[in-house]
Amino acid sequence: MRILAIVALAATVTACATTEETVPVGYVPAPAAAQPGAEAIQVTVTAVDARTTNRARISTKINGYGMEMAPIRAQGEVADIVRDALSAEFKQRGYKLAAGGPKVEAKVATFYNQFGVGMFAGKANAEVNLTVAVTSPSGAQVYSRDLTGKVSKSVQMAGGKNAAIALSAALAEDFKTLFADEAFIKALSAQ
Repeated sequence: MRILAIVALAATVTACATTEETVPVGYVPAPAAAQPGAEAIQVTVTAVDARTTNRARISTKINGYGMEMAPIRAQGEVADIVRDALSAEFKQRGYKLAAGGPKVEAKVATFYNQFGVGMFAGKANAEVNLTVAVTSPSGAQVYSRDLTGKVSKSVQMAGGKNAAIALSAALAEDFKTLFADEAFIKALSAQ
């Protein structure tokens, strides 16, 4: 009976690692004070998926030996996830999302979580690399910056929920760096 229970448990664990998963990558902006003068600025936010690798997935499940198993995919397009997250950051700071002002474009170069094994817990190592550019209403590019958000979190399961949480945190790191850049804030006011 004990052997049967062990075999059943092993089959269940293996089945989880070999089953593809599609997860939402939720994003909640960190509390931030309204930017002085933001209410007078209308911003158009766009995002482009410029990934050259791992375009079909955001992570991969692994087994206990670190071998890649089933893919983990985002529910929705990665460009939409980034655009919506950046839009939420602008709203949090008091900017209006509308045409007529500067255009902010985020190009997604990397949006991937790599799981790793450990002695007592695994790791979710997420990386989100973006290039953010601001174009003035006249069409001139007034700002560009490459951002590299990296987060490593301890996890017990190499599953979609943990990948999504780590990726959301890496995205938050990018936006924390972006909105702390005075040149970015100044570029939003450029005519």
